Amino acid sequence: MCKVNNPNRAGARVLSRRRYLPLLAWLSLLCTVLLPQLAQAADYQSLPPQPALISCSALGQQALNGVADAPVSISNASVVATPKGDFCKVEGTIAPAIGFEVDLPLKGWTQRYLQGGCGGLCGMTRVGISNAGRCGPALNGEFVVSGNDMGHKGSMTGPDQASFGADPQKRIDFAYRANHQTALVAKALIKAFYGQPARFAYFVGCSDGGREALMEAQRYPDDFDGVAAGAPAALFQLQNSLYHAWNVVANQRADGSNILLQNRLGILHRAVLAHCAEGSGVKDGLLQDPLSCKVDPAWAQCPAAAKDSSQCLSAEEVAVARKLYDGPLDAAGRRLTIGGALPGSELQWMLPNSAAGKSMSQDMASLAISYLILPQVDLAMGNLQQLRFDDATFRKLAQLAPLYNAANTNLLPFQRRGSKLILWHGLADTSITPAVSLAYYQGVQQQLGAAATDSFMRLFLLPGVSHCGGGDGYNQVDVLSPLMAWTELQHAPEALITGKLAQPEPDFMAGPPPGKLPAKGKPGLAPPTLHLPIMASSPLAKPWAALKATRPVYPWPQIARYSGQGDVNDAASYQPARSALALPLDFNSLATSLIGPDNQQDTAASAQRLSPAQ
Repeated sequence: MCKVNNPNRAGARVLSRRRYLPLLAWLSLLCTVLLPQLAQAADYQSLPPQPALISCSALGQQALNGVADAPVSISNASVVATPKGDFCKVEGTIAPAIGFEVDLPLKGWTQRYLQGGCGGLCGMTRVGISNAGRCGPALNGEFVVSGNDMGHKGSMTGPDQASFGADPQKRIDFAYRANHQTALVAKALIKAFYGQPARFAYFVGCSDGGREALMEAQRYPDDFDGVAAGAPAALFQLQNSLYHAWNVVANQRADGSNILLQNRLGILHRAVLAHCAEGSGVKDGLLQDPLSCKVDPAWAQCPAAAKDSSQCLSAEEVAVARKLYDGPLDAAGRRLTIGGALPGSELQWMLPNSAAGKSMSQDMASLAISYLILPQVDLAMGNLQQLRFDDATFRKLAQLAPLYNAANTNLLPFQRRGSKLILWHGLADTSITPAVSLAYYQGVQQQLGAAATDSFMRLFLLPGVSHCGGGDGYNQVDVLSPLMAWTELQHAPEALITGKLAQPEPDFMAGPPPGKLPAKGKPGLAPPTLHLPIMASSPLAKPWAALKATRPVYPWPQIARYSGQGDVNDAASYQPARSALALPLDFNSLATSLIGPDNQQDTAASAQRLSPAQ
C-alpha cells in the first residue's frame, strides 16, 4: 500500500490485518490508482516544527563575520505577513555585490531549507519555490526560503541584461559563487534564529536556475541534500552562442531577410505528427520519444506543380527546417553543439513573425556573445551575421567553459554524501535543447556506472513541454515532493505525476500560448514565449490550479503508454514502456568534449581580468 504520512499517526489504533483485509485492499486500490498525487505529495519525514528563539530584529543584528568568503551586511530584517503565517525577511549583501534575501517562518518551521535558482541572466533578488504545487510543506510555509541576484542588478530580459559581463567579478559571482555564498549565509541565519541547523537543504531551479542547481551539486556537494535541475543550461558557453545564433543565421537569406516564419510552423508540426509515432497509445499530439523519430521536413514540402502553398512548405523553407533540426554544423557537416530542435517542438521554435523581424534567439545570442561568452567584452562579436560556424570559432567560444558550464560528470562526492538529484527537461524545449540533459546524464553514467548513477540521479523528459513549462504537454510538474521523498525516506521516484490545467495560464512575456494547430486555410500561429521561472517574490509555493488531466513521466529511458483500460486523462491508466533508444548514444558533436569529469576551474578577477584562482 502506498504511504500517506500523517503527523498524528502515532496515537492511531493498530487495525487487525485479518479483520480489515477488505478495507485494506480498498485502501490499497485508492492509493495506487485513485490518489497517486496525494501519495507523492505526502511522502516525507514528519519533523516537529521549531519556533524562532530570537526576534526578527535581533536576527538582523547578527554578526556574520567569517560566514562567507567576503564581508556580509544586513540591510533589512522585518516581519512580513503571508496567508500561512509571518516570516522574518532578511535582506543583505555579500561583498562585493551579491544581493540576497532569506525568509524564515516565525512559527511552523519544519527544519527544512530551500534555495531557489534564478532564471535568465538574473539581476534581481526574489525568493520563490517553483515546481512544487502539490508539496504540503512548501504550500504551508514550513520552509526557510532564500534567493539572490547572482551578483548584479539589472533586467532579466531587457537589453541591459548581459552588461554586467564588463565586470569580471560579477561574471564569477554569476557563474558559481553567488549561490554557494548565499547558502552559507542562509544556514548561519537559520542556526541563529532557531538554535539549530536545517535537517534537510534543497535547491530547485530551472533554465539558468537548472544550471545553478547542477553547479551546486558539482562544485559544492555539501551544500544541499536534494537538488532538482530543470532544463539546465549546462553547456552555457555553446547554448547561448552557437545554438541560438544558428537559429538566426540558418533562417536568413543573403540579404538578411528571414525565410521560415512563425505562421508556417503549424504546417511542419502537423506533418511531423503524421509521420512520427506518438508512443503513448493515445492520439494527443505529444511525442513520447521524439529522439527516436528520424524526422524529414520534406514531409511538409509542396509538390513541384503545386499552385497553393498555404498548407505546405517551399523547398527553401524545408531546407531551413532541416538545419534547425540538425543544429549548428560546420562546412564539413560536423555538429558543433549537441543537436538542435527535436521533432514535435515546432510550435515552440523561436522564429520571427515577419521577413524583417527579430527573434528571441537573436537577442539571446548577440548579448551573451558580446558581454559574457568571451574572456573580454567584444561588442563586434555580437554581430551574428559575421559569426563563423567552424572549429576555430568553437574553440574561441568555449574558452570560459571551465567557468560557466555545469557539465562536470564527477558527482561522486555528491553521491557519497547521500544527496539526490532529479534532472528534468521538456522535450519541446527550444531554448535549451533536451539533448544536452540526456548527454550529461549519459556522461555521469559513463563516469560512475549505471547502477551507481541510478542510486542518486534520475532523468525525466516531459513530452510536449516547452522551456520550464508551457507547450502542449502536461506542463504542471511537482519535482519537490518526489525529491523530498527520495532524500528523506529513500523512496526513489518511480514517476513524476504531471498535469494539464483546465484553464491554461498565460505564458511568461506578452502574447497567448501557441495553442492548437492552425485550421486548414488558417496557418496563423501566435509566437512562442520563453517560460523563465519568474514569479512574484514569496516564500510560499503556488498551488496547482484545477487540472483536466494527469499523466505520469517515468525515468528515462521509460516512456508512458496507455494500458488500454481506464480514463486516458488519468495518470493511473498508464504504465512504463521502454524507449526505442538506449545508452550509450553517439551525439557526434564537438560539444561532447565539454562534458566530462573535473572540467571546472575556480576563477579570480585580477586587474579587471579573469584568471585561474591561486
